[in-house]
Amino acid sequence: MTTVVLNVKIEETLKDKLRQYAEANNENLSTATEKLLQSAFELADDVDVSEDDIDSQHTEEEVNPFTPKEIKALRKILKKRK
Repeated sequence: MTTVVLNVKIEETLKDKLRQYAEANNENLSTATEKLLQSAFELADDVDVSEDDIDSQHTEEEVNPFTPKEIKALRKILKKRK
């Protein structure tokens, strides 16, 4: 396996957490980062999500028609624009 360099900008607090994690596990930042990224991808692959769980194409919105008073107000606004 070939290793490559990855430069990423992250918040300082996240870097501190990563550094603490690495120290607690007797690892360097590079090893700890690679290990955490790998486990995140494995967790994402294990998540059982179906297309229906994320597809919102077939959802219906509740539509409330305008009241006669609102229609009259809209017509008045449109007439002023002409």
